[in-house]
Amino acid sequence: MIELIAYEEKYRTLLEEYPLTEAHLMFTAHPIELLDRSANTSTYTPIVILEEGKIAGFFVLDTGDDKFHYTDQQDSILLRGYSIHSAYQGRGIAKTSMTLIPLYIQKYFPHVSQVVLGVDEDNSVAQSLYTKAGFKDEGKRFDGRSGIQIAMCLKLGNE
Repeated sequence: MIELIAYEEKYRTLLEEYPLTEAHLMFTAHPIELLDRSANTSTYTPIVILEEGKIAGFFVLDTGDDKFHYTDQQDSILLRGYSIHSAYQGRGIAKTSMTLIPLYIQKYFPHVSQVVLGVDEDNSVAQSLYTKAGFKDEGKRFDGRSGIQIAMCLKLGNE
């Protein structure tokens, strides 16, 4: 069973050992980097993706002003730093977790009507995942840390 839960300190040691290849790190930050940032960023909500109680992935939901790189909608939330643990890739966890994210947001962030994210123009695997999950390319491009980013948006059912 795949589930999303808010990060708890008990997961830190496991996340310190969370493997991301250099190729993955071109496109996303390591969970520890994001956790360290979240300690000083009140708008960050780190989320752990669990499969049968084991860490299978990680991401952050951000309600701060960075979302305005992607949208002008105040009632949005930014999905950042999404990754799947290398040992869990190819098992449908990304696809399943993507279906759970809107439900999680509607439960814990009921005022949010859309999820936004930036995906690297060169990261076709992630673009495909997000598109299959219902994210739409809204035509906005901007410079990211590793190249041109495509802004994508998923409208939630609570609008």
